[in-house]
Amino acid sequence: MILTSIGKRFVYVSILMMLASMLLPWDSLEDYSYSESMGLLMNVIPAIIFVCAAAIVVLKPLGMILSRIGTNVVFLILCLMNGIVLYTGMQYYPDSYTIGYFLFPSSIIVFMLGVIFSTRRIDGTQNS
Repeated sequence: MILTSIGKRFVYVSILMMLASMLLPWDSLEDYSYSESMGLLMNVIPAIIFVCAAAIVVLKPLGMILSRIGTNVVFLILCLMNGIVLYTGMQYYPDSYTIGYFLFPSSIIVFMLGVIFSTRRIDGTQNS
């Protein structure tokens, strides 16, 4: 998938947001230690899936290989992967919602906006 300049901004910001959501606490630090409330401890598998989805979009050689099966199929794969990330990652319900907890779904939304801006139409023209 070839990213437009707007799509690149969205995707790179979403990667930074996901990294911040993994490092920031998801729960109140009053009841737990910092390491117990970190998002990374609760979302290792969704984070790995998100990294795979980001690799499909960011790494050109991987994107070129997958583009042979069609942009629409790659877009569907990304939607499914990010749906799994959201479903798995948001199973945890913290006592008090923190910025780390809210950054997690926000990063997926921003990532998909970048992909949507970069997706080619069926006739091959670029969305703008």
